[in-house]
Amino acid sequence: MPKNSGKKPRRLIEALSAFFLCLFQYVPVVGPWRGLMIFPLAFYIFEFFWSLPEFREQQLHLFLFEPKLMFGRIVVLIGFLIFLAAFVQMLKARRKGLLTSGLYSVVRHPQYFGIIILTLGLTIMSIQWSGWHTSVALAWLIEVFGYILLASYEERCLLKEYGKEYAEYKQKVPFIFPIRLSKTLDPLITILIALIIIFLLTLI
Repeated sequence: MPKNSGKKPRRLIEALSAFFLCLFQYVPVVGPWRGLMIFPLAFYIFEFFWSLPEFREQQLHLFLFEPKLMFGRIVVLIGFLIFLAAFVQMLKARRKGLLTSGLYSVVRHPQYFGIIILTLGLTIMSIQWSGWHTSVALAWLIEVFGYILLASYEERCLLKEYGKEYAEYKQKVPFIFPIRLSKTLDPLITILIALIIIFLLTLI
């Protein structure tokens, strides 16, 4: 086998990683939480590849072509498209006041929701490939908790900035997941939903 055979996939992964890390770093709307949203995602990605070395380096074909991973791959794509659509919508609406239309009328934090779904897809792929991995599932739960904290902090800043307008929006639109069970316990409900998802994944 030629020595350079593994260099192209590795270079592609490095280029994609550099692009998405740069993109994610500047994704949030305005505010002091700007660079923080990378940390929950970065923690999950690190734990995913640390726990599953078979997905590293030359195994790009597993993500793209392995038939066994089709369902997880579809979930990843859905999450990425949600994130991308919310990101584009946020860029278009920048400096136009509070954004409450489009995906922001479905959940208050569609970018976080997209990232959570994307990494849920990766978690499903890990289960489809080699069975249950507690470390990956736990990393996903920690990531969700991280985005709950960031979203809660973000909302305190938005309440100060927009006051009654944001309070009314908060009453109408669900938190991160598009499910509204309680208007006052949104973070706890989000954690409960994440735990239910992880429980269901143990049944796969």
